[in-house]
Amino acid sequence: MASSSERIFQGNGVSAGIGIGQALKLGNRNRMILKIHIDNVEEEIRRYRRALEASKQQLAALKSQLKDRLGREHSVILDAHILMLEDRALSDDVIRRICDSHANAEWALEQERDRLVSAYESLEDDYFRERHSDIEDVVERILLNLSGDRPISWESMPEDIILVARDFNPSSFFTLDLGKVRGLVLESGGRNSHTAIISRGLRLPAVMGVRGIMGSIVTGDLLLLNGDDGQVIVNPSQARIESYQLRMETYGPGSDASVATSENKTVTKDGKPVSLRANTELPHELRVAKRCGAEGIGMFRSEFLYFRHRQGCPDVEEQLAVYSSMAKEMSPYAVAIRTLDAGSEQITDGPDLAGQINPSMGLRGIRLSFHIKDAFRMQIEAILRASYEGKMEIILPMISTVEEIWQAKEIVDQVREDVVRKTGSELNPVPIGVMIEVPSAVLALEIIAREVDFLCVGTNDLIQYTLAVDRGNPYVAYLYQPLHPSVLHCLYRIAEVAARLNKPARICGEISSNPFFAILLLGMGFNQLSMNPLSIPTIRRVLSEVSMHDARKIAEGVLQLATSQQICEYLTDAVSRLVKMDLSSYAKEIAVPNGQLEIRSRPR
Repeated sequence: MASSSERIFQGNGVSAGIGIGQALKLGNRNRMILKIHIDNVEEEIRRYRRALEASKQQLAALKSQLKDRLGREHSVILDAHILMLEDRALSDDVIRRICDSHANAEWALEQERDRLVSAYESLEDDYFRERHSDIEDVVERILLNLSGDRPISWESMPEDIILVARDFNPSSFFTLDLGKVRGLVLESGGRNSHTAIISRGLRLPAVMGVRGIMGSIVTGDLLLLNGDDGQVIVNPSQARIESYQLRMETYGPGSDASVATSENKTVTKDGKPVSLRANTELPHELRVAKRCGAEGIGMFRSEFLYFRHRQGCPDVEEQLAVYSSMAKEMSPYAVAIRTLDAGSEQITDGPDLAGQINPSMGLRGIRLSFHIKDAFRMQIEAILRASYEGKMEIILPMISTVEEIWQAKEIVDQVREDVVRKTGSELNPVPIGVMIEVPSAVLALEIIAREVDFLCVGTNDLIQYTLAVDRGNPYVAYLYQPLHPSVLHCLYRIAEVAARLNKPARICGEISSNPFFAILLLGMGFNQLSMNPLSIPTIRRVLSEVSMHDARKIAEGVLQLATSQQICEYLTDAVSRLVKMDLSSYAKEIAVPNGQLEIRSRPR
């Protein structure tokens, strides 16, 4: 039975936001691993290697999914886990222990884990010291595969839960049903841990380093989690809940304030409408999007349908079932499907597609769709036919030339004619848009915009390609600066051309989920912002406190500045003067990263 007295625990807030829900304690799998004598050492080594290979395959699949969900900068976190599994030194030491001691693989693996964890924990650097959790995560996955245990299933979990555990494996994030999870509380970890980094990417409130919490609560206790100040309140009083109500309405997607109604349309302080839409990639996320007040799906990443097929691609009927259910669910709003935007190495096998030296600039996006035209035609047919159930839109990714648009539109027209001929009935109009995410598209925007119905801006790739920086490369990651003047001038040009040609322009990158960026984008002229659905209530609240006049003034000021640092300081100060909400956690997100460029002003 859940306890009833109110208690306050202090930890470290690592991901901003407020969450309230029932505690769900996750066991840390404190296994009692015994040393067992093994006669057939060779068979035990083969058993260990099978578990190792299964772990590699699982992490590779999760990395692809995480990349498309949160972007490459988060998916590379799993590279560290994969590299550990591929490390011959680790594997050889485990096998040596099996051979020398005639011991079971579990015992040998645990011994090696303890040695490595002890070495990491002895380091002085906070970042590297926290990497010991990566070792524990990798070992836990191998142990799961050795034992045949299955990871937790979320299907039968109740609504509104807060996960409480000693630690949490970063690779488990993709299995979360974010419609049910309100926050994460851990006894271990810190702001630099991979789990904390992904929590921030998911906008999942999280508090770590809460000592003794596991032994002080039971599953079912009511928890109030404050990811801003690091407090976890067990069984909060009604008075305390009410005192947090305003902030819960701002951050909590499960609260009544975030349920979509006709009264909570997004408007600026002076009454200008703004359309906030959701970026999603899993069908169950639509329920969360609706509760958060999304005015449609601004971009549905369709890759998850393909990742479910180890070989080949999903057929028309499978895709149609998904798209049709989405169209019904979001009606009367539109659902925009981004056509396949994955690298060839993730979708199809073959020597002609494998081994690309630079996949991000290789066969991906629309280029891959033209290479596998049958799969592209099937996806287009499914989207067109789903328009019988509601409003659908097509987004073409990685467009760099107008010829690509012509070729894609020709295929769409051919598929439309085939469907009409087979069914004998006309299809509803399906607007076609393109992702503006490479510099060539920005420079040739007038030509491109005239050929499509709307524009979508993929800010993550646009920043990377404009600045020629790999977000996942630690040596140059500090150069990945969303507030870089060249990036902002690209965005301003897109907004200006779109307005001049009367083409809707939508920001689909996650920068729009940051209040500072949202106001800046509004001032530039963007009135369609698509983001993680959990961010919509916060952005709606922020934009309601700002007038279009003030937003335009901020944008004008920003575009006059010369460096990312100057822009960050100006934007932080200007927005903080207008918005009552505490935006300190969001200010940290836009801060210019530390790197080798420390000059703040022009030398005299």
